[in-house]
Amino acid sequence: MQNPMLNRPIKLKMNLPIFRTALCILMLLSLWIPGLAGEPDVIVIHDASIPKSQKEAILILPGLQDSKKGRAHQTEMFARDGYDLYIPDYRDRPSYEGTVKKLHQFFEREQLGEYKKLHVFSYILGSWVLNSFIHTHGIQNIASIVYDRSPLQERAPKLLRDRFRLIGNIMFGKVAVQLADVPYAPIDTTGLNIGVLVENKATWFIKLFKKRSLSYGAIDWADVEVGQAYDDLMFVPLSHDEMYVELQDVYQDIFLMFQKGRFRKEARRQAYSWDPFKGPPKK
Repeated sequence: MQNPMLNRPIKLKMNLPIFRTALCILMLLSLWIPGLAGEPDVIVIHDASIPKSQKEAILILPGLQDSKKGRAHQTEMFARDGYDLYIPDYRDRPSYEGTVKKLHQFFEREQLGEYKKLHVFSYILGSWVLNSFIHTHGIQNIASIVYDRSPLQERAPKLLRDRFRLIGNIMFGKVAVQLADVPYAPIDTTGLNIGVLVENKATWFIKLFKKRSLSYGAIDWADVEVGQAYDDLMFVPLSHDEMYVELQDVYQDIFLMFQKGRFRKEARRQAYSWDPFKGPPKK
C-alpha cells in the first residue's frame, strides 16, 4: 500500500527576517577582507617643480565603502586639469576622534596648508570628519567643498549600531558605529564655495532593511535636510555604492563648483520622481 504522504508536495517555510539578516551578513562579509586594512594613500603631484603656493589641490575623503576600485576611479576622474590630488587613508578603526586626528596628521604631513587653494570632495564619513577638523583647526586654505550626502545611506551607521554592532565593529571598526551618535556639525561657509550632491537611490543594505531605515523618520525629498548652508545642490540618480565608481556623470559639476561656485545649469535640482528603493525605470 502506497503511503499518501509521499505524494504530498513539500513546503519549506522560510523566516524572512532571519533570511534577510543572514543574507546581509554574508554580503557584508564579502566586503570585509578587501577593506579591512584600509587603502594606501593616493598622492598625485603633476609638477613638483612648481611651489605649492602657486598651485591648487583636491582632497578626497572617502567613507566606509572606500576600496581600491573606488580610489582608482576617483584618481581617473580627478587627477587632471592641473590639480594635485590627495586621497588619504585617514580612517581610524578604534574611534571617530582618532579619525579626525589622522586627517589632521595627514594634512600636516603633506603640507596641504601650503597650497594656494585646497578643494575637498567628501563622502558621508568624510563630511562629518571634515567639519570636525574645521571646527578644531580652522578653515585653513580650503576654498571649496562638495559634500556627498544621502538621506538614506546616512542611516546605515544607525542600522549597524542597532542590528549589527558586532559585525560593524569587526568590518569597519568602532568608528562606523560611533558615527551614528555624532551629530552633524555645520561650518561657517562664509567665503567658501559649497556644493551638495544628494544621492537619490538606496543601496542594497538600505533596501534589505527598508522598514527599519524608514523607522528613523520620514524623508521629505522635496526639501531634503542636509544641515549645512550651501551655494548649490543637485540630485544624482546613484546609490552611495555607485558614487564611488560611477563619477563620470558628475565630476564636471564638482570641478565647476571648485572653480565657479555652482553646478552646471542643467544639473538636476529636484528629486527624481521614481521610488528611491526601486531606482530609475529600466529603459
